[in-house]
Amino acid sequence: MSFLYVKVYYGPCNTFHNNVHKPQMLNGLRERLQMLGFRVDLHPVDHVNYCMIEMCGHEIFRCNIRQLKFNTSYTADRVCRRAVEAVVQSSVKFQRTRTYLWFWALIEKQMFQRTKYAPKEVWLTKSMQISKPCTKCHDCCDLDTKERRAIEEAKMNPVFNADVILKKYDD
Repeated sequence: MSFLYVKVYYGPCNTFHNNVHKPQMLNGLRERLQMLGFRVDLHPVDHVNYCMIEMCGHEIFRCNIRQLKFNTSYTADRVCRRAVEAVVQSSVKFQRTRTYLWFWALIEKQMFQRTKYAPKEVWLTKSMQISKPCTKCHDCCDLDTKERRAIEEAKMNPVFNADVILKKYDD
């Protein structure tokens, strides 16, 4: 079902003691939705003073058809503007939902599963982790004892910066 397809169910309008279907009450709504790219189908029903907008089998908006203005444009009718806004918002929500469900369907079918042709894992394993430099040897670690103590204190107290601790040892 397309998100740009809207069904409008409307009943006979009870005005001046006369029950007649009046699709002219929906002219502003129909014209505005068609300008936005929606396909609009009008379906008369037997419920008096009834107007309901449906999209993808879900009720989007409902109102009394007498609240809509007769043969009036979208800009002059407040209820029509609310109905159009509800249709546009629900269309966006349906698109988001479809994308979300499509993505999870792909995950369930394991389309993103690792194969021999997939990129190699780049996460660090235990054998790839960098070992800690020793504190006593200047040749292998290339660190002075002052620098090494500053780094160890910075690890113990993350609030202080290593530069601040280095300045403390320079004194």
